[in-house]
Amino acid sequence: MSIQIKDLFSRFRPFLIYAGIFSFFVKLLSLSPMLFMMAVFHQVLESRSVETLFVLAGVFLFATLIDAILDTLNTRLFARFGDTVYLELRGPVLAALLHNRKAAANDNHALDDLDTMRSYLGGTGLKALFEIPWIPLFVWILWLFHPSLAVLAIVSSIILFSLTFLEDAVAADAQVRAGLKLRESRDFIHYACENAEAVTALSMQGSIRSRWEILNDEYLDHSFTARSRASTIVAFSRFVRTALSLLAMTTAAYLCITVQGMSSGVILASTIVMGKTLAPIIHVLSSWRSLVSFRASWKRLDTLLQAGQGSGQGFRNPPPTGELSVENILFYLDRDRTILRGVNFRLAAGEMLGVVGASASGKTSLAKLMVGIHQPSDGVIRLDGIDVSQWARNGLGEHIGYLPQDLQLFKGTVAENIARMGHAYQSVDAVVDAARRARVHDMIVRLPRGYDTEIGEGGRILSGGQRRMIGLARALFGRPRFLVLDEPNSNLDGRSEAVLLEVLRQLKTEGVTIVIVAHKPSILQDADKMLVLNQGRPLLFGAREEVLRQLGEVSETDARSSSGRPRKKVISPVQS
Repeated sequence: MSIQIKDLFSRFRPFLIYAGIFSFFVKLLSLSPMLFMMAVFHQVLESRSVETLFVLAGVFLFATLIDAILDTLNTRLFARFGDTVYLELRGPVLAALLHNRKAAANDNHALDDLDTMRSYLGGTGLKALFEIPWIPLFVWILWLFHPSLAVLAIVSSIILFSLTFLEDAVAADAQVRAGLKLRESRDFIHYACENAEAVTALSMQGSIRSRWEILNDEYLDHSFTARSRASTIVAFSRFVRTALSLLAMTTAAYLCITVQGMSSGVILASTIVMGKTLAPIIHVLSSWRSLVSFRASWKRLDTLLQAGQGSGQGFRNPPPTGELSVENILFYLDRDRTILRGVNFRLAAGEMLGVVGASASGKTSLAKLMVGIHQPSDGVIRLDGIDVSQWARNGLGEHIGYLPQDLQLFKGTVAENIARMGHAYQSVDAVVDAARRARVHDMIVRLPRGYDTEIGEGGRILSGGQRRMIGLARALFGRPRFLVLDEPNSNLDGRSEAVLLEVLRQLKTEGVTIVIVAHKPSILQDADKMLVLNQGRPLLFGAREEVLRQLGEVSETDARSSSGRPRKKVISPVQS
């Protein structure tokens, strides 16, 4: 789903019109006290009529009640607008977060940014901006009193506007930096708490505290800079507002003394209208920090959504049969570090491939490329002839199985995790089927509540081997025809590894295409083919027996070379 925030606001143009109409009547009815005072001075005091006083009081009291009701409705309208924008954006933002694999660290706080936007749009910040267009109305009323009062209001508005822009210019950057440093310090301490066991075991508390204090001090420095700069302007603006109020009253009083026919009620009325004229600017100035946070959140979310364009649902391809084609893959995260180069092979449906190689040879990266987590920098990976990078955006994950090296389970029940956090209790048969095929059904039913057992954050109540096997059941949920397993035998004892071999043999007889990433070839007993990676390049590819034989020759040659004997020529990569 492709979406731009500015386009979203265009769709809500009717709201802006209704908000403007509400704001107009609210501001108009807010003049009731001023009109009541003038009526008292001109009608009641001159006629000395108690009946007139009570009638006027009743009329303007009713007007004030209507003003309160409209203001309440207006506030609810803005709150609903903020919630609606939030509801419209939360899906695309979450989709962009989950699909944008190269998202910056700050994108992890995108939902916080979305909440910041909701708070500003639904609070007093946006409401204050809608009051500004009605400033000319109050200036015109002051002009009716006397042109000099209108000129004073215009000059006062210009001064306060200038202070608002000055505050933004001198303190906005420091506030944005403070916000980023606050996020960074919170992220650091959050990750430290997640790894509290390692921190405690390795006595890292002092180092963690020192590192966090450095980050927190940077936040405090930027925050102090922003607040100190802003406080000077805020204090000066408060002085200006007080001085302008006094000046407005002084001017009105002077006009009452010197201008024939101007009553003393103009003093109070002009002071009230002058306050109404400057109030919107004062509200904007007081909500300046919220406005800065809103703009920064808007910019970050817009960048995230632009990067995540095309991550929505498109044409749904049929389930794959498992025919895999990896065509001259080049992959790097930055141009100074190439992870994979020149990887090229094919698998027929139902074949099993074992990928081996030393650490940091690119095995895990290749696995992530095959399931669409990353996109190749060059080349293409096709499943049933369809580009995996494109298919991954349109429901590929529903048709494949993936067991990552760094397995993460979610807080919830065993059944929910196997069902990939879907509606497990609407797919009971599929959940049990996946558990039986992974040979973990018996283990699950022995848990305290069986499939309903809550496993906690990351599956902490389970052992490493149990988490691994439940992760395998999750990968098998829905009977996928293409399976990628990254180090499936890690954390498994000998008996569990034997069970895993049985699972793989059964899957192979069912015609499932399987790719297994492994450090040791012991788990690859039933593999049809093997790929050996070395520093991101394919060293060997071919039938398992042939690759193992050539690997043995290479190892034997290396041993002879180390003993001073002539080194055998290195074998060229086997092509598919």
